[in-house]
Amino acid sequence: MDLYCLGNRIRKTRMNCGITQEKLAEMVDISTNFMSLIENGRNMSVETLVKIADALGVTVDYLLSDTMDLQSDKIMTQIAQNLSSLSDDEKLFFLNVIKQYKNIEK
Repeated sequence: MDLYCLGNRIRKTRMNCGITQEKLAEMVDISTNFMSLIENGRNMSVETLVKIADALGVTVDYLLSDTMDLQSDKIMTQIAQNLSSLSDDEKLFFLNVIKQYKNIEK
């Protein structure tokens, strides 16, 4: 795993969400200095990675993926931002809509 790429993806996602490094560090309950180190390629625990993904409204898979292009990054961030404010019931509704759409497209 390329920790520099992971840190860069975290940084880009954070910035696309309009969250400061300080705010993300607070959300994840780590120091701003450690958040900076993570964004510059420092290793972290799986627990911290999960907390970062949750705070950014994305999956761990998304953060670990090195193959998505920039346009996909922006779209996924926008989707995550829009979904993050929904209730669990609303999220389940949209998940079912996506599943039904995928079945229609086959």
